[in-house]
Amino acid sequence: MRRLLVLAAAATVLGGCVTSPRETVLTLDSTDRKWNSKRCIAARKEAARFDEHKDGHTVIKIVGNLIVPFAGTATSFAMNRLRDDERAELNEKVRRACISDPLGEKRRRVASR
Repeated sequence: MRRLLVLAAAATVLGGCVTSPRETVLTLDSTDRKWNSKRCIAARKEAARFDEHKDGHTVIKIVGNLIVPFAGTATSFAMNRLRDDERAELNEKVRRACISDPLGEKRRRVASR
């Protein structure tokens, strides 16, 4: 039983490994020259439309946990992990469209000196 509790806690902590595209947009520099480009505006709109399905995950957690302890949490975690690739791809698209240095190359060159 203790092992199951540890696994469930770890699953809950690791549930949000990839940042939400909406949060990514909020962290970008809005003074960058690419911010008002058509590609950036389209990417930001796509990020705003991205549905995290948080309401559905909450329902699954509650109902699943009522039926079998931690089953709902594990199921919700698995569903969240399935969308990580999609989130990461959209985050990369937004970075490339909206900031001049999406990979941080300038910062790495300065830091290595």
